[in-house]
Amino acid sequence: MVPRIRFPSYPSITVLNYKHPFSFTPSLSFTTPVSGTELSSLSTQQPLNQTLRKFLKDNCKSGNFTLNEALLFFDYMIHTRPIAPILSFNILLSALVKKKQYDTVFLLYKRINSTGVLVLDLVSLNILLNCFCNMKRVSDGYVVLGRILRMGFIPNVATFTTLIRGLCMERRVLKATKLFRKMIAFGCKPNLISCGTLINGLCLAGNTSLAVKVFEEMINGNAAFGHMCKPNIVVYGTIINGLCKDGFVDKAKELFLEVKVLGFNPNVVIYGSLIDGLCKNGFVDEAKELFLEMKSRNINPNVVVYSSLIHGLCCVGNWNEAKGLFIEMLDQGLQPNVVTFNVIIDELCKKGRIDKANVVLEMMVQRSVNPSTITYNLLLDGFCLVGRIDDAKKLFVSMTSKGCKPNDYSYNILIKGYCKNGSIDEAMSLYKELVPKAIRPTIVTYNTLLAGLLHVNKVGDAQNLFDEMKVNKVVPNSRTYVILIDGLCKNGYHSEALEIFYNLENCKFKVNIEIVSCLVDGLCKAKRIETAWELFEKLPHYHLVPNVVTYSIMINGLCKVGQLEKASDILLDMDKSGVFPDVVTFNTLMHGFLKNNDMPKVVELLHEMAQRNVMPDASTFCIVVELLSKDEKYLENLNLLPSFAVKDPTRELHDECK
Repeated sequence: MVPRIRFPSYPSITVLNYKHPFSFTPSLSFTTPVSGTELSSLSTQQPLNQTLRKFLKDNCKSGNFTLNEALLFFDYMIHTRPIAPILSFNILLSALVKKKQYDTVFLLYKRINSTGVLVLDLVSLNILLNCFCNMKRVSDGYVVLGRILRMGFIPNVATFTTLIRGLCMERRVLKATKLFRKMIAFGCKPNLISCGTLINGLCLAGNTSLAVKVFEEMINGNAAFGHMCKPNIVVYGTIINGLCKDGFVDKAKELFLEVKVLGFNPNVVIYGSLIDGLCKNGFVDEAKELFLEMKSRNINPNVVVYSSLIHGLCCVGNWNEAKGLFIEMLDQGLQPNVVTFNVIIDELCKKGRIDKANVVLEMMVQRSVNPSTITYNLLLDGFCLVGRIDDAKKLFVSMTSKGCKPNDYSYNILIKGYCKNGSIDEAMSLYKELVPKAIRPTIVTYNTLLAGLLHVNKVGDAQNLFDEMKVNKVVPNSRTYVILIDGLCKNGYHSEALEIFYNLENCKFKVNIEIVSCLVDGLCKAKRIETAWELFEKLPHYHLVPNVVTYSIMINGLCKVGQLEKASDILLDMDKSGVFPDVVTFNTLMHGFLKNNDMPKVVELLHEMAQRNVMPDASTFCIVVELLSKDEKYLENLNLLPSFAVKDPTRELHDECK
């Protein structure tokens, strides 16, 4: 049995007070609501039906009516039974839906149900279904579908398209796709609108691969589509935009060429989508070519296109060209929006030109573009980046007065700035403001504060904060444990660090190589080599493979305690594991042998570096200078060393190394 539709409860129309009743004809002007008797007496007057039709044609279709007029008209219609009453009712309801007067629509349907004076048709029920879907009440929409079937109607393409759109609005795209597939079972072939609706919903939900599949079915035709449902420029634009947002730029470029081959004229939206996608994937030169192409076709770039290209140029470090494009945009009379200004401010802040960024902020205000919370966050980050923490705090305080409420990201930026500056008490004060202001601390907040507390040796406070984090149901991540273990080790709490690590194993937390490397490093620096080696050898037990950092840490630890042979063996193990040693690995091992005055081994490692094409750094040259100063044999015969090692064995370099 189909459940009843859950209409909201409203008072009967007869008790509503109409503030501004309107007249149907010049000769009939009502200043108060008309009673049923009076309406019945007017039902035989010919001008009434003409006036009703005129109201439907001129007022409803244009939306030029008030809610009171609509309610009064409905009351007249119910009592006078005009020609084609259900048609008139449907026109009125459609007009109300366009005005988003959903509650009024429910009220009128309820009145129809209670009086029984009109018999609803499929169009009426589709309007009701549309109303529910617009309110994101698709479950009630399915109840309407059940009523359609119970009344003997066959759902049409409008019925299914409305439900598909409602499901997509609720991000239930897989169910929308299943419903789309079932249309054929009801004798409905999907049309351009239903296909476009589903494709748009899939793209918005990030399910672009499924959207492409539906799109290809439209082009190629299948049992459901036939060969009559070809995509138009809007559908092409939707799928190109979805592909670009998901990073499938090559496929988007293919479709863009297809649009041209089919004779469609790409519009500013399609050009904008592709330019944005190219910029975000690093193909800025291609984006610039496309930008010039659209201008050559007399398609004027809009603010979105300019903003995308400016952002792309900033990302590849082409600030001068980005600035030129911004000026060009202003010269074209285009008003930059908040996104455009944010891009410029972000780039200036990253370059440390915070004063220039402030000038851009003032320009925003002068042009009546309201800065967003993102704008202020960019500036906060810029101030902290250059160490102007007091200016950052002033800006933070002023945000609220300027209509922008700080969010968790704003707090995290300032907390990080204070921690970096060593002002941990100020950072903790900001943290204590969060809960009273109904802002939930994030994992970033806790990780930043834990690192700050441990950096200034406040181990007890860090442990208390970690406990508080769990009370507030913020789940620690791998970064949290790296910070904790590293901080505890640096403060001499190696046993506590080990305890945390073994507790992770007990609670089945997925330990990663960064956590283990951090603990091994701490143990090695504390000269607890046996414990570190034991942990290193147990890596397969944790289903972990050491990386070059882990190997280098262990080599460094062994070298410091004079276990050079064991350290050399690790270099061989790296080859077996397919991990390539880097310059840090070689420098660490060479430094160990140099301290042990084993010069031939140092030279051997230098040659091995050359064979592996490992590029030396400043530390490598310092080792070479020390080698030459300790053993004159190599200074007298530089041919014994690889060519890179004798590039600059001068006194100046030696002094620099010292």
